[in-house]
Amino acid sequence: MPPAVVPVEDGSDGAVEEAVHYSCHVSWLAWWNHVRCLLASTFLPCPPAPGAASAIVRGTLFLPSTGDRRVRLFLQEHGLPAAESEHLLVLDLPAGLGGADIAAAGRIVLEYQRQWAPNSGALLNSPKWLVYCNGRRVGFAARREKPSDAEGWVLEKLWAVTAGAGRLPGGGVEYLRGRFERIVGSSDAESFHLVEPIGWQGVNGGDGGLSIFFHRI
Repeated sequence: MPPAVVPVEDGSDGAVEEAVHYSCHVSWLAWWNHVRCLLASTFLPCPPAPGAASAIVRGTLFLPSTGDRRVRLFLQEHGLPAAESEHLLVLDLPAGLGGADIAAAGRIVLEYQRQWAPNSGALLNSPKWLVYCNGRRVGFAARREKPSDAEGWVLEKLWAVTAGAGRLPGGGVEYLRGRFERIVGSSDAESFHLVEPIGWQGVNGGDGGLSIFFHRI
C-alpha cells in the first residue's frame, strides 16, 4: 500500500490544502519509484520489440582478490584482442556486490536519471548509474574511459578464453567471460544477455541466465 498522506498545517489559510497536495505528490512519487524499481529488477523489461537492433559483444566481469573489491564489467567488440578493441563500456559495480549476488539475481538493472544531466548523449556514455540487483537497490556504478593497467593485464590474460568462469592462476582473480547479445531497444534502453552455456557461480546462458539492462528515465 502507498504511504499515508498527513496534512501539514502552518497556521495560514489555504496552507493545509497546498501542503496536502505537495505531500500527496511526494508520497505517491516515492511509492511509485519503489514499485517501478522492484518491477524493473524482477520482471522488466519486456522482450525486445520486433526490429530491435542486436549484435554480439564480448563481456567480461571479474572480481579482484585484493584491494578494491568491486566487480568490474567490460564490454567490447567481439573477436578482437583487448589491446585492439574499443571498449563499449568499462564499469565499476557497487562495492559489496559480488559474484554470488549476481548469480542470485540473474539480472542486473542499471538506471540513469535525466535530472543528473538532461543532455547526456549516448546511453552507455552516461557517467553513473543506480544499480538494482534481485529487486534491491545496491548503490551506484561508475563508468570509466578505459581499463587501468592492472585491469588491462587481466583482460590480456583472458583474451584466449572464449567463454568460461573461474580464477586466474596466481592472482586469485575471479572472472566470468562470454558472448553477450546486445539488444538496442531504443536510445534509452539497451540490454546484454549471456548466450554462452557456462557461467559464474551458477549463472548460465540461455533462459534464466545473466542479463544486464540499461535504462534512462
